Amino acid sequence: MSRSSWWFGVVLFPVVPVLSLLSGAASRTFIAASASEADLNVGVGVASFILGVISFWGGILVGVIVLVCLLGDVRALRRAPEWSPSIAWPLVGIVHLAGVVLPAAFALSVPLLSYYLYRQRERISTG
Repeated sequence: MSRSSWWFGVVLFPVVPVLSLLSGAASRTFIAASASEADLNVGVGVASFILGVISFWGGILVGVIVLVCLLGDVRALRRAPEWSPSIAWPLVGIVHLAGVVLPAAFALSVPLLSYYLYRQRERISTG
């Protein structure tokens, strides 16, 4: 049985859409707080701005980690006799990373990455 440890990074893929949702919500809150005249909204605006920036860049960071780990996993498994995944799988990681800016890309990448991990588990554990 030849299972690489790169898959641990690929398992982080659900964090990216969650951070993207958080970033969008923080941005909307910042805009709403900025449009208001009340002084109490200054703290809310600053906090939502900081949360939006951190969640956006955190999503990019985790997306890069998922992409690099997906590349490493595919490369390690291509040498394994149990399963040799296609070299096209890292394209799914690129689409997933693009989902930080274009959230509609998650509709494609999340099911495909789920399938990748499912198939890897099935092939490696039965191989």
